[in-house]
Amino acid sequence: MLRLIRKNLVISYFTIILVSIFTTHFLLSTRHTHFIDATYYLGIFLDSFLMTGIVFPILYYFFLRPLTLEIKERRKTQIELEEAKEKAQESNKMKSEFIAQMSHEIRTPLNTIMSFSKMIKEDLENKISEEFSNEVDAIDEASKRIIRSIELILDLSEMESDSYSYNPEPFDVYEDVLSNLYEEYIDIAARKGLILKLEKTAHDSVITADKHGVTQIFSNLIDNAIKFTEKGSVEIKIYDDQKNSLTVSIIDTGIGISEHFIRELFKPFTQEDHGYTRKFDGMGLGLTLVESCCKINKAEIEVVSSKGKGTVFHITFLR
Repeated sequence: MLRLIRKNLVISYFTIILVSIFTTHFLLSTRHTHFIDATYYLGIFLDSFLMTGIVFPILYYFFLRPLTLEIKERRKTQIELEEAKEKAQESNKMKSEFIAQMSHEIRTPLNTIMSFSKMIKEDLENKISEEFSNEVDAIDEASKRIIRSIELILDLSEMESDSYSYNPEPFDVYEDVLSNLYEEYIDIAARKGLILKLEKTAHDSVITADKHGVTQIFSNLIDNAIKFTEKGSVEIKIYDDQKNSLTVSIIDTGIGISEHFIRELFKPFTQEDHGYTRKFDGMGLGLTLVESCCKINKAEIEVVSSKGKGTVFHITFLR
């Protein structure tokens, strides 16, 4: 591009000179009998040549040269962006492969631990103390928590790299998702002295969405509600919000969220309590994944909370 501009500039420069020469020669040939006129037209040629030799370089330096420099700089930037994009794509690919491999390596021994803890409890059900039984339950619960964390990281990584497999299908949110999660979490809530409620008033709870993504939404919201509630209850309500929408609300009587932190709620690795003195565990990724899953399923999410008075999450799906 720059070579072409320089070539055109040189051609234009010499073209102007040649035009000036031939124009002056023509004028001189038609008025050759008058020396004064010849001198006058010679002056025209010299002025044209002088103006071409002075003005044209000035125009080039102040107008065309910055243009060529800008084109050169843009081309350099474009090359750098293309190289950075290739490196980022390669990095994302390596990250996804690493996370998938680590997920497999961690899941395998955890599944073994969970299977043996379940066998121990079943075989020794009437022979072990309540304390030992609770310890076995703790092993099972901790293992499930690690697996959920792995799934969270894996899903979030896939969404960030646009490699998540989105599979929309019709299913019943109440029967296929919420009822299963209710059975999974009711014992966990009971061990904390909490009441877990599931209430359906919707006439039809069938939606078309990605079932795995919807499960992740409510798994993380219910898990958080139980985790951040010390006493009281966690309610799951599913109802018809408007004519073509279905809403699921997760309501807890927990610690609540301060008004200023709600704006930061969905950012990754953020928690209202920081440092080693924080009371609740977690990586701060659950709500980031919830927001991402809501986006791909075209669901709306609304948060209503105040510090010390509990939190309500409303998830609305268009039918």
